[in-house]
Amino acid sequence: MRLIDSHVHFPLKFMSQQTEDPWVRREKEKWLKAWNFPEPVQIDDFDELSELWYEQAVQFNLEKIVFVTAGGNENSLKLLQKHPDKFVVYAHHDPTSNDAAEELEKRLEQGFKGYKILGPTVNVPLNDPSLYPVWEVADRYEIPVLIHFGIMGAAGGIAYHVNINPLIIHDVAKRFKKIKFIVPHFGCGYVFETLNLCWACSNVYVDTSGSNQWMRWMPYELNLEMLFRKYRETIGPERIIFGTDSSWFPRGFCKAYLDEQVRAMINVGYSDDEIDRVLYKNISEMIG
Repeated sequence: MRLIDSHVHFPLKFMSQQTEDPWVRREKEKWLKAWNFPEPVQIDDFDELSELWYEQAVQFNLEKIVFVTAGGNENSLKLLQKHPDKFVVYAHHDPTSNDAAEELEKRLEQGFKGYKILGPTVNVPLNDPSLYPVWEVADRYEIPVLIHFGIMGAAGGIAYHVNINPLIIHDVAKRFKKIKFIVPHFGCGYVFETLNLCWACSNVYVDTSGSNQWMRWMPYELNLEMLFRKYRETIGPERIIFGTDSSWFPRGFCKAYLDEQVRAMINVGYSDDEIDRVLYKNISEMIG
């Protein structure tokens, strides 16, 4: 299989956020047990982490790893310079900052391939005209913009926010048609809204990343096969992009997510060419 992981986080300071909430701790432990994941280990050395990720790319035959965050754009630049043959990076900074548009253009000129935004951390509606300078840069460069919607974080995360619903970018996607907007995690609980957005805006894509554990608490039955079938029926395989949301070690590249997703696609009748599109071709075309 040709393979590009379109959604990976370089995990500097991954373990810095601790919680005293016993329920949250139990849910985390249950999640690790369900996937047979080892306990995360904090690694603070940048060079050590970058080499570990390069080894993962070689071991799992990943043509590219797309780091959507790396603890700041300077870290992302260092990653890109270390292994440009394997590493692709996105800019990740506050779109409401005074120099957000200039910062995005600067990074794109340095070889960054996209822009990552965490919707529920941006306290201005994403369709506010004050953000248009950022969208104008992204539109001019015709880059992918990956925006997290839906609940953010594991148990105890953010579930209510002005930018929690992907439909907030409906008018933006209509106006800036050269931007390739990517909604990760199949919409992360907002399946109906994401499907509507994709149906209305042909420049909106979804990615498949993460454990997608949010399926467990939906008010109706849902599983990975249903998601792959429904999105293919609505937008076709050309707008579905593989990712894992991998980050920390010793787990590294989360092959368990890859295996589950390939199995689901096979079970619902994806052809070999359609699987190749999801795992490789769509994001390959997008990042050049």
